[in-house]
Amino acid sequence: MNRRWRILLGPEERADRQMALDEALARRAEPVARFFTWKPAGVSLGWKQPRPAWLDPARWSAAGLALVERPTGGGIAVHGTDLSVSVVIPREEWVPLSSLIGAVCQSAVQLCRRFGAEAHAVVDVAANQRVVYCLAEPSSYAVMIGTRKVAGFALRRFSRSWLIQGSVLIRPLSRLLVQALPAEAQAAFDSRAVALSEATARPVTERVIASAWAEHWIDWWQEEMITQILKDDYADKANERIKQSTVLSA
Repeated sequence: MNRRWRILLGPEERADRQMALDEALARRAEPVARFFTWKPAGVSLGWKQPRPAWLDPARWSAAGLALVERPTGGGIAVHGTDLSVSVVIPREEWVPLSSLIGAVCQSAVQLCRRFGAEAHAVVDVAANQRVVYCLAEPSSYAVMIGTRKVAGFALRRFSRSWLIQGSVLIRPLSRLLVQALPAEAQAAFDSRAVALSEATARPVTERVIASAWAEHWIDWWQEEMITQILKDDYADKANERIKQSTVLSA
């Protein structure tokens, strides 16, 4: 699959067009990694996520902000100072789903480390209810710098592919977006999220990060997929040994 990857950079587009493109690529079911930014700034809701009362479409639009529903799950994601990534993987590729999402998360970890930020992935978090704010609450498929979240990912199964969408916060939220968010959301982002530019020793922009991720995507993907598959294989064998031990001791 590594030889067939299609790597796409950009374009900076309206939110509804970005999401329509991702869905079209998912239905085409070819291996794609796409890196893009948002204009104007705004938020995206997870697939079928209830819209909170404070998020009034007319007021939001009047403020010059974007509002769109993503084709994947998860909570409200903030855009405009982030880099988004969409990964399409055909389902005929026989690879465990845990390996796929794990490899994508770990590639974001490698990206952060490349720019001097010591990051780690959190792949599985028990949750009793749906996440409201993607970067401000504990969730599966996240990338952390210390105790604060810098990236989150979500996925959805299509008939012939998996679509994984994610967002890495590169710079602090835009002033326009902060002013439009409710006070509790502002406080949550301030205390629980971190921008990569705040955690790295050198200045970064969305364009620089996108170029680096695109350049290294295939190598990082291959490396992380091998690691993830070995982990899954080890876990399967360990579980089998536990089952056999249980049977023998019963």
